[in-house]
Amino acid sequence: MEGPRKRGFGLSSGGLLLPGEASPDEGAPEPEAGGREVISRKELARQLRRQAYQRAKAARAADPKHLAMKEVAKQRRRELYQRVKEQRKARDAELDAKKKASDARERTEAKRQLAERVRSAIGPASEPGRALARDIERALQCADVKDLIEQLRAQSAPLAEQTQQFAADGFGPEHRDDDLS
Repeated sequence: MEGPRKRGFGLSSGGLLLPGEASPDEGAPEPEAGGREVISRKELARQLRRQAYQRAKAARAADPKHLAMKEVAKQRRRELYQRVKEQRKARDAELDAKKKASDARERTEAKRQLAERVRSAIGPASEPGRALARDIERALQCADVKDLIEQLRAQSAPLAEQTQQFAADGFGPEHRDDDLS
């Protein structure tokens, strides 16, 4: 014979049992699976808290004041994000403008130095020398000439090496085909 059962809270297939409620299967032997199950007060409190949370959550989902408050918060977040985004774009544009201006200054300084070197190489300011300097200045302003100068700079070292190799192999300008006859 079993000892007296604790009277307390229990679960049945119908849900929670409160103290003092009679279970429909009370007095019948306890089945192996399913049926009535005794739970601790701690577990019952946890279940009751969860049910209260679920009811409150459902009430908030249907509450117009809560929904309006959520919408206002969402709009504030969007406005703040847009403001930060605009500030970032303005800062980036300002930095780009400063970089372009400094690059332009560097290019004009490089052109000026090149023009000075060309003028110093031409010599005294003779009329043909001035005309040549003007022509050189005009040519340096042309984009096609700039591209050609860059290509020549890139290819000058390999061409010089190739010329030295040809001279070493006996194919230099002093060994031309018309000298062989």
